[in-house]
Amino acid sequence: MRHFLSISILFSSLFGIHIQGQINDSVTGKIRERYSYERILKNSITINPASQLGARKYNMTTFNVFTENSNTPNELQQKGKGRSLWGAEANTLQILNEKTTVWGNASYSQGKNKQMIWNENADYDIIYPYVAADSVGGNMKFETYQFSGGYSKKINTYTLGIMASYKATLSYRDIDPRPKNTTANFSLALGANKLMFQKFRIGMYADAEKYTQKHYLSFVSNQGYPMIYNMNGLGNYNELLSGKLRQAYYEGWSYGGGLQIFEADNRNWYLNLGIKKFNLDKLLTEYSDLNASKIDEQQFTFSAGKFFSSGKLVWGILAEGNSTERKGTENLFLNENSRNYIQIGSVEKYKRQFNNIIFKGLLKMGKEESQSSFLPFFGWLQEKEKYSSPSSKIELSKLIYGTDYQWIKTFNANQTLSVLLGISATNVYQKDRLFNISGKPAINEMLQENYAFLSSDFWQAKLDVQFHFSVPMVKNVFVAGKMMYTHFQNGSNTVFAASIGSIF
Repeated sequence: MRHFLSISILFSSLFGIHIQGQINDSVTGKIRERYSYERILKNSITINPASQLGARKYNMTTFNVFTENSNTPNELQQKGKGRSLWGAEANTLQILNEKTTVWGNASYSQGKNKQMIWNENADYDIIYPYVAADSVGGNMKFETYQFSGGYSKKINTYTLGIMASYKATLSYRDIDPRPKNTTANFSLALGANKLMFQKFRIGMYADAEKYTQKHYLSFVSNQGYPMIYNMNGLGNYNELLSGKLRQAYYEGWSYGGGLQIFEADNRNWYLNLGIKKFNLDKLLTEYSDLNASKIDEQQFTFSAGKFFSSGKLVWGILAEGNSTERKGTENLFLNENSRNYIQIGSVEKYKRQFNNIIFKGLLKMGKEESQSSFLPFFGWLQEKEKYSSPSSKIELSKLIYGTDYQWIKTFNANQTLSVLLGISATNVYQKDRLFNISGKPAINEMLQENYAFLSSDFWQAKLDVQFHFSVPMVKNVFVAGKMMYTHFQNGSNTVFAASIGSIF
């Protein structure tokens, strides 16, 4: 009950913001802005919190409750075979005046990840490859809370911004094996930009994030339990530490920043460049916080776009890219006795490189009461994952292409419909693998199944419908439904989601 009380208090505080000067904002204008592909594409500029000022024309507050159910038999086994969840979310953005913008968000969700095996931790994408794992697994329940807020202020030709967020998650299973994972993320970003020659803005930002995860694994049954492995990547594990340790603490920091330049008035062109560094230590709390392994990751990102307009026609071209390298270092120990480990060295064994670039086009046409948008895209992705000894690797190169189509229709002042259709395909044109087959048969089977998923061609279709209307007691209600179907050679994944809420 206390969880719902705390979240409702924050929701109330968000809804309590009342801006007298914006009370006559057009509801239909807000809806078109909310779903506009053009705005969504330009939204990458707001990675700098200072650039949030001027990104939106309308004040907007939304509240919605949502549910989602997915079945994903084709997926990494560490991420499960789907999930079911429900939750509630409130967010607001308020233009206090032409020089000041504030925004905030609060959300709560709970549910379960289905049939997770070979992973007893939370946040697999953050801490991999150093997870606790076993071949039994099961459904993993979770609860997540998230809060964020920001402030952007213009001072002469400068604009300053600050943004902070906090996220906490509890994940657990109430049958053997029984993990309990508590995670926390806290991030802070600062930014500034300056108007140059009354035509464009140059900005820079810096951000930092602290991440922690407490992991505890227990068993109730007295009739034995499966082997618990301390995984090191690509099916390899630490022989000395596996089967003994059931507690761990993950502590990480990320920090980075970026530069940007964009057209000042309508943001009809922009360029963003960013860099981020991430470090994570896995500590064994049963052994005086002995440092078992460490992750070092660096990431480079860029995005650029140019938009044109002629009457009722808007078109644009965009490019986004990402290059990430993650290295894993294992510490080596001398085992004097069952409760005493002495570090005698360290060795870097794990490495993953991920590179991708995607090109997009935009074509928007029509009047305000009826608009259509096309978003074709084409991209390239390369992933190389390697473990040095025993030698193991996965190498994949993929092409991604497809298009989205959106139709927004306003029937009257109280009724607006948004329909999004999309279809895409992913083709693997080059692949290679090498696994350590001397390991456990169950681990070998997991590796083969994961590789079959990662190296598969597939196509995907999606449908997203949002309808806004008014009812006698509540104005500006919306209902939404989403469906996504992904077809693989040996099966398919499905996702269904629905929500209901209000916008004002």
